Amino acid sequence: MSDTNTGRKGLELEEVLKEYFWQAGYFAVRGAPYRLDDEDVTDVDVWLYERPAALSRRRLIVDAKNKTKPKAAERLIWARGLQSALNVDGAIVASTDKRPSSHRLAKSVGVTLLDGGAISKLVSAPKLRLGDQYSSEDYDSFFKAVDTARRNAEWRSAMLAARSLLLTNFGIHSANMALSVAGFFGEQAVQAAPKSEPAQVALRGFYSACAYAAIGLDFVLADLAFQSHEERRAALISGVRYGHTNLREALASVRTAVGLVRQHVSNGNSIAAQVERGFDQQAGRVPAEIIADYVARLSATDGLFIVARELERNAFKVDITHFDALSVEARSLLGVILDFHTISREKIANAARGSFANPTPAVANEGTLFPEDEIVSTRADGRISSEPSQKH
Repeated sequence: MSDTNTGRKGLELEEVLKEYFWQAGYFAVRGAPYRLDDEDVTDVDVWLYERPAALSRRRLIVDAKNKTKPKAAERLIWARGLQSALNVDGAIVASTDKRPSSHRLAKSVGVTLLDGGAISKLVSAPKLRLGDQYSSEDYDSFFKAVDTARRNAEWRSAMLAARSLLLTNFGIHSANMALSVAGFFGEQAVQAAPKSEPAQVALRGFYSACAYAAIGLDFVLADLAFQSHEERRAALISGVRYGHTNLREALASVRTAVGLVRQHVSNGNSIAAQVERGFDQQAGRVPAEIIADYVARLSATDGLFIVARELERNAFKVDITHFDALSVEARSLLGVILDFHTISREKIANAARGSFANPTPAVANEGTLFPEDEIVSTRADGRISSEPSQKH
């Protein structure tokens, strides 16, 4: 089998796995880049986020390899190491390997193994074929096409920046980056010609970025669950404005720098006062209250998670849903983010009209996933467990 065919089968498996976990109730993202010091180290085939309970959040990574000569042991050890580096809750390896030794290794390192039998069931399941959804490759190609036409890499870079922080700075930092990217794509959507392809692509980017912001903020809420409404609101304002939910810790480095200026610079007291006043004024111009007021009310619900899934799903739709046809909850979140960036809701709604041509995705078939023979073990609540399955 050629490398090209092997690579294509690997991408198809990643898409199947994304759809499988999506239908199982996860928020799933393909191709999130892992970056260290602005250098791309690798990427995660599928990144998963779930909200099994009000106080519980889980993140998992999936490594998928659909090769004629699998190296399951290598992938299991690699996935376990990446899980540790990313500090996520679990890792899953999908491999065509069926050897009992691979299952023993998977159990010993605490990684879930989907073996060749499981993969065969997944890739042959009509329920997991794309229907009204673009593949991740098709989706990303839209942003590349806009960048090519404009002779830069701005749009693609913005989307990758939002995805990369899902891995390394998930929470308030990833939410803030996603909010920034949402503002960028929102502005691009309203500046583009109505119903044009750039307007459509920008709208897709806007929906995805808003979804990433929502799950990042949902993750933050887990740590604020036992605080009062006012305490949650204050923490969120600090997080959006300064990048840290604890205001004292957020300002510690700034106060230290101002103190050094006061001590070691000629006329330091005057200059330090100017720096401090300028910083406070600039920070005060960030309308963090708009986000905090909305999010603080949702701490006891799964509203952000549900809306994030709706928006991300809609971003990948072949015929993207008009703004006014989204759920009330989704429109509320989008409205809050638009107000945060002072972007016209009406203009965003107008940008949603029209759609791209369908690049012939596979046929969809909705339904319950494998009720008689589950691919991986499930917990009592019906969600997929990150524990190694005993059914092979």
